[in-house]
Amino acid sequence: MKFLINLCLLITVIELSIVRSEELTKENALAAANDCKDETGATDDDIAAILEHKPADSTEGKCLRSCVMKKFGIMNDDGKLVKEKTLEVAQIMITDDNKKELAIEVVEACENLSVNEDHCEAAIEYGACLKEHAEEQGLLPPDF
Repeated sequence: MKFLINLCLLITVIELSIVRSEELTKENALAAANDCKDETGATDDDIAAILEHKPADSTEGKCLRSCVMKKFGIMNDDGKLVKEKTLEVAQIMITDDNKKELAIEVVEACENLSVNEDHCEAAIEYGACLKEHAEEQGLLPPDF
């Protein structure tokens, strides 16, 4: 009986890991961005700016980024960066296994950043911090 319970728990953990990895595909990110586009009044150009690693030009574009960050758990409902989830996403985005450990330094440098109370502005501030520290570590798109 104990073996069956442990087996069920193991299967559940494996399934959750698979779902978590699938959540972070480019297709799901685009789907989340499209959902957020409707919620925030953003445009296709705002989505394109995210995909091209360009800054947001409008309030709607900033709010789009905040919404996407929240959908993936990178930002919580209080507008704060969620370290564990941000690291998980970074580990997936970084393609060079030798650079994956650098993500920890990047995220830790930004996790306690004092940001604007406006979640849309906070998303931009976190994004700028993460980008700055990623570049310092030699992690450039598409690596980060």
